[in-house]
Amino acid sequence: MLLCVSFAACGGEKTSDETTEKTTSADVQSTTVLPTVLNTNEYVLYQNIFYNDATPYVGKEVTKVGTFATIQDEYNGKIRYYVWGYNDETKCCDWQWELNIADASDLPSNGSLVEATGTLVGSENALDGYWLDGVSVTVKTAYTPDGDYDIDMSTMGCTLERVQMINMQNKTEAFNGKTVKGYGRMASAASVQDPYYDGSWQMDFDRWDNPPAIGTMTVFTGKWSGGKLTETTLEYNSEASSIY
Repeated sequence: MLLCVSFAACGGEKTSDETTEKTTSADVQSTTVLPTVLNTNEYVLYQNIFYNDATPYVGKEVTKVGTFATIQDEYNGKIRYYVWGYNDETKCCDWQWELNIADASDLPSNGSLVEATGTLVGSENALDGYWLDGVSVTVKTAYTPDGDYDIDMSTMGCTLERVQMINMQNKTEAFNGKTVKGYGRMASAASVQDPYYDGSWQMDFDRWDNPPAIGTMTVFTGKWSGGKLTETTLEYNSEASSIY
């Protein structure tokens, strides 16, 4: 079942936003391999809150351990912050908790393994109606990416990547000229689609000589221009398939 963070139906009483605080560890290990968390309990809890009844959980302090990622939300004109993980080793189903970050001056790099503690509250400013407020963020493992990209979807779970892609394809002007990295399955000789779900999203790119077979998992990089990826590079070896 494809989780849809931008269209989740939420219930429960909403409360006012609080001031956000955050802390980071000054002495942590770093890695060039994207840290991933497998946690079925988080996946079940996420579904209970966003698809059933959030009332029993609102107002409670919680701690979440997962991968840190940000989304450029052009529908609402803001950057959104998340900690996310997978349900299990199939990596097709994921969970993601939005963090209310007021001060973004000292955040970990996207892709870092973090521990986020905050209170679950309702807010009309949260993308799906609920987020963690009064958040403290501790870096457990810092992630060092292999390049500097304006939009790095390779640090996002499948659902967050889909939400970012929808923003890019429907608010194209805001992303023109930005460098992009992401992952998906080959849909044709010149397009990539959602890594796990047919019909979720599809992105066109400059035609690639000798492209991999349709269905091959690939990591793509390039520059966004007019609703498609240009100056494209593809990585589709076994390493790309094992990470995502």
